[in-house]
Amino acid sequence: MARIAPLLLVMLLAACAEDRAPASTNPAIEAATPEAAEVTRTSDVVHLDFEVGSFAGWSTKRLVAAYSADVETQRVRTGRYAARFELRHGDRVSEGWRAELRDPYNALYDRDTWYGFSTYLPLDYPDHDYSCVFAQWHDQAAVGEGSGKPPIAHRIMAGRFYVTTEASPTATTNPLDKGVPYETMRAIKGVWHDFVYRVRWSRSDDAEIEMWKDGERIFGYRGPLGYADETKGPYFKFGMYCGDDVREPHVVYHDNYGRGLSYQDVDPSLTRVP
Repeated sequence: MARIAPLLLVMLLAACAEDRAPASTNPAIEAATPEAAEVTRTSDVVHLDFEVGSFAGWSTKRLVAAYSADVETQRVRTGRYAARFELRHGDRVSEGWRAELRDPYNALYDRDTWYGFSTYLPLDYPDHDYSCVFAQWHDQAAVGEGSGKPPIAHRIMAGRFYVTTEASPTATTNPLDKGVPYETMRAIKGVWHDFVYRVRWSRSDDAEIEMWKDGERIFGYRGPLGYADETKGPYFKFGMYCGDDVREPHVVYHDNYGRGLSYQDVDPSLTRVP
């Protein structure tokens, strides 16, 4: 058997570790099986709202430890369960400091896709001068090709919520078109906020975004969005992803994620029976 150079072996082991879910004694994470994720990937309307008491249907590859995400009953938007995400110093996975769940679905081009979710920011969430992403739509690069910055990112920095957009002919970390279609003066902590997005992905310059916050339409956008050279549409992730290694634990709660074909399909203010 041919010998593998030590450095190459380390690189191979690291790649394998990044592609699998974290070793965990957390039952909520362990319930996220490939079979459940395949059902999510092929469904037009899904409610991954944690009411099954686990992360079944999600991809958990971007959780570094058992504490990175868990279901809980003490702080929920509606129903019985919500998800608690925690990011600690050194929690680096998939080339970033993150604790995220991924919806395995790749959006279709030239068709409206609706997304809804609720977010709770604790009163002791730290304010700092680097950006953290609570939800994002990430491009789907082909195997062996580099990915770009997320075409849509739902962010917080220095106590402000804001949304960014990115677009370029090819996937890149420095897109040609950048925008901030929405930002607040401050993020209100200690309460649940409901967000609904309608996104029409396009490889031309006529993509569309609409966003509602707590039932009120906040903004609309029409123009370039994403990377025209990619075959598959973007996918959704939420949790927490920070642009710097956090100095202290960061905690955020999400609940009532839905993806569908209308506002009613994904309205996060509704209580749904599993």
